[in-house]
Amino acid sequence: MAKRLSVLRTALAATVVAAAALLPAPALAQGSAADAAQILHVTAPGDPAELGRKLAEAGLDVLGREGSAILVLRQDGVTGTLAGLGARTVRVQQVPAAATPRAAAAYPKPKRLAGKEYPTFYGGYRTVEGFHSFVADVAKHYPDLTKRVAYGQSWQRQRDPAKGNQLEALCITAEAWRGCELKPDSAKPRFLLMAQIHAREVTTSEQAWRFITRLLDGAYGEAEVAALLGGTEVWVVPQVNPDGIGVVQDGLTNAGTSANSSAWQRKNLNDSNSVTPCPGPWSSNHEGIDLNRNWDSRWGGVGTSGNACAQTYRGPKAASEPETHQLAGLFEKLFPDQRGPAETDAAPATTRGAMITLHTYGNLVLMPWGHDPKVKTPNDAGLRSMAFRMSGYNGYNTGQPGEVLYNVTGAADDWAYDKLGIAGFTFEIGPNSGECNGFHPAYSCQDKFWELNKDALLYAAKSARQPYVSTLGPTVSGLTVKRGLFSVEVSAKADDNAYGTVGVGRPAAQKVVEAEIYLDRAPWNGGHARPLKINGDGATVELGGKAGAWGLERLAYVRAKDADGNWGPFTSAWVK
Repeated sequence: MAKRLSVLRTALAATVVAAAALLPAPALAQGSAADAAQILHVTAPGDPAELGRKLAEAGLDVLGREGSAILVLRQDGVTGTLAGLGARTVRVQQVPAAATPRAAAAYPKPKRLAGKEYPTFYGGYRTVEGFHSFVADVAKHYPDLTKRVAYGQSWQRQRDPAKGNQLEALCITAEAWRGCELKPDSAKPRFLLMAQIHAREVTTSEQAWRFITRLLDGAYGEAEVAALLGGTEVWVVPQVNPDGIGVVQDGLTNAGTSANSSAWQRKNLNDSNSVTPCPGPWSSNHEGIDLNRNWDSRWGGVGTSGNACAQTYRGPKAASEPETHQLAGLFEKLFPDQRGPAETDAAPATTRGAMITLHTYGNLVLMPWGHDPKVKTPNDAGLRSMAFRMSGYNGYNTGQPGEVLYNVTGAADDWAYDKLGIAGFTFEIGPNSGECNGFHPAYSCQDKFWELNKDALLYAAKSARQPYVSTLGPTVSGLTVKRGLFSVEVSAKADDNAYGTVGVGRPAAQKVVEAEIYLDRAPWNGGHARPLKINGDGATVELGGKAGAWGLERLAYVRAKDADGNWGPFTSAWVK
């Protein structure tokens, strides 16, 4: 990578000097139309997921799926490859030039950091340095809620301490000084969100930033967040691949989204496996190792490449990269191993812990296993129910990778379930076409993505207490709890059919048969259950009734049970 970056920077410097008198800065930053990257929409007879697998194994950069078409990035030799697979291009999509910058003042900040400013690029995205400063500031100004944990060093930092990045995470929970310890037998269950393992997927760390901000701002004001942090530790790794992200920053700043821009950097910066610089364009070939093909779970299988220049290069061995094996080490310090070694070993119903890894794009919620859609995990019912519950919020297509996209191995979510038994998922954020599609959408798109995903992420976090059981049960929404003289009056909706509508294997809904409320003390803190009335007969019902109270209670927890005996996760509201 050092070889190619050196060549790139020398060329960019010469180009800037030669062109400065001829082109205004915005045009220079966007690159020429002739150099623009292109996305091919490809079809073939048969199963689209099988076509996606073949295209990936042929070394093409498979970006997503739209209906029966698989989206691949145009690169040298693609026409012959498609012909050999009996596939054809039905549409050519031009990658938009660099987005028009937007004032960085629009980015969100937690209230205690309102006066802070962080460096940005490409119209508002925070730089790697900005994220390091943000994590440090959060830990300093929110000691009641957070703890900063450095869990390793990037490949470049290990090679040259003056150049690389420290790898860091934030723990967010009430009374953080009492927890956030690096040991798996924690008092509270844990949820982990990780972002930007693929450097070019700039949306993902911005969504992690917003998630952190919501938790900090809502800890004392939003009932759902207060209840979550009172009973759960939330861990966030906002930038898994900071070395690669720095290269993307340079590319977007100096060359926009042209095919030869380093804005397309996907992998880390480990160039020790390629003898010479990889052939261009950068959008199709570059040095480094795909960190989401490097995890020690069916490493080297389908959906990976042995070509060191390919986008899905898996590396010389499983967990060869510091960004991978050090993050795996953090997982092992946070979550106990709750599943046996065999593929058929199920994690127990009492399993605690869940994780989501954020990617772009395709509007997908993905779950294990990734290697074969015909092979289901022994916890498929719980995983699939949780996946569809989350897509009930964001509307994404839901299923195993091979059911809705293409097969993959060596990925983080598969590893988390395979090795530790926790519920693992991938979100692919952003549409395949139209406004806000692609790896480098305008910064203004982040608000739209957040509105779709904020409640899906919150649902995942509060389900981490018992993901394979609680997500089978009904979802409670619209909760209000009004204070009376010696009681509270409750109103809410319980819906066992609160699932996304697009995907494979959508679970069936059951009747809602029971509901209960806890006041101030949740059941895991010795709270006392009071029954609520079920108004209606079916999968979607209204909850109501009164429960005795002393007049001092502030927070209410409500859940409902379906006919199969599954209690859903708690929904909380302030007593008013």
